[in-house]
Amino acid sequence: MIYFDQYEIVPAIIQNINGLVKGLCYMKKQSIEQTCQTSDHLQYVIKISLDCDSDSILIIVDSKNPFCHTGNYSCFNLQTSIKTNLSTLCEHIKSKMNTNSYTGYMQRNSQLVLTKIMEEYWELVAASENNKIYECSDLFVHILIYLNSIGLSLEDISNELNKRRWTLKTLIQFDKLCEEKQNEILIAITNSKYFDKIDQFAENELGIKIIRYSNRNLLIEGEIINQEKFLKYFPYDKYSKLSLLPCKPKDMIWLLASKRITHIITYHTIIENYPKISTRIHQIIDPTICLALISCQEDIIEPDKWTNKNKPLIASEYICQLTKYFQDNSIDSDRYHLDELSGSSEAFLINTKKYLLADAIVHTGRTIQSNNLRIWNIIIPKGQIHIGLYTYSN
Repeated sequence: MIYFDQYEIVPAIIQNINGLVKGLCYMKKQSIEQTCQTSDHLQYVIKISLDCDSDSILIIVDSKNPFCHTGNYSCFNLQTSIKTNLSTLCEHIKSKMNTNSYTGYMQRNSQLVLTKIMEEYWELVAASENNKIYECSDLFVHILIYLNSIGLSLEDISNELNKRRWTLKTLIQFDKLCEEKQNEILIAITNSKYFDKIDQFAENELGIKIIRYSNRNLLIEGEIINQEKFLKYFPYDKYSKLSLLPCKPKDMIWLLASKRITHIITYHTIIENYPKISTRIHQIIDPTICLALISCQEDIIEPDKWTNKNKPLIASEYICQLTKYFQDNSIDSDRYHLDELSGSSEAFLINTKKYLLADAIVHTGRTIQSNNLRIWNIIIPKGQIHIGLYTYSN
């Protein structure tokens, strides 16, 4: 039952489905639809509800038509709802679906948007603190584009999040599961480039002899050969099990963050290239290697001539370090483009002419010489790269 005032009218708030208040009007019993017609803009009524005292009405409408007599969408100029602003942005992006614009093309190619999201993720990881908001905005917009491309809305995301119960109970259960598995020390180690240095560090510094088998045998075992060194860095008792897991660098961090593994043995250049979720337990300097920018012998590298319309393409395994190097040398990020790669990035210089530079860890330099490449500049010199033992940072 609606309680009308002495003039037999009741205040009604008109709100769109995204939360934006379009206007306030006063209604009689028979005037709900007619009131919405006073500005010659019909509003499709979705829901009508009363407040707790039954003396005011909330009308939810679904309409792109203006509501205000001035021709504005809303009678209120100030947009106060974050959800509304985001929904408005999402609708604006969606309106470009069938155009020849960038957002239109991307919305019609959902898988292409996913690859762009991967690129934007790395730009966010590598961004300086001053550029975080810029890169977050890029990433967020491409997520909105992806939602449109697969037919999802912000309301769908909001409803899904509301269904999830991120309670303390679930977190306790997760921690309990991790505690139950703490009797296993599971160390991720590299199984590719310079694995011999990993093995040497483990034996000389941690008291673990790493046993790698030949041919097609994938088993890697660890034998504790120096109890004193081992116990210095690892909690261990007679019930503990030591296991080694060969990993690619890109997998180590998320495995550690999800507590699938307990430790990592790797170079600090790997650790610093990913989100900072680890703590260093022990490290030493490897004086034999450096991180360098490499080019073909015949290529001329002139950063002063790089522009946002003439960007060189750079193959990068170490995006954070390379981005910082360019920042320190006053080379703005809008003047080059980094492709995040996993593996031998210098191979991209040899097998295609698309890339001008590549970053790589250099030991003896024989691979560079054998492939008619050269070191253009040093990013991290010899004597400044560490190999270490890392664990999850609580």
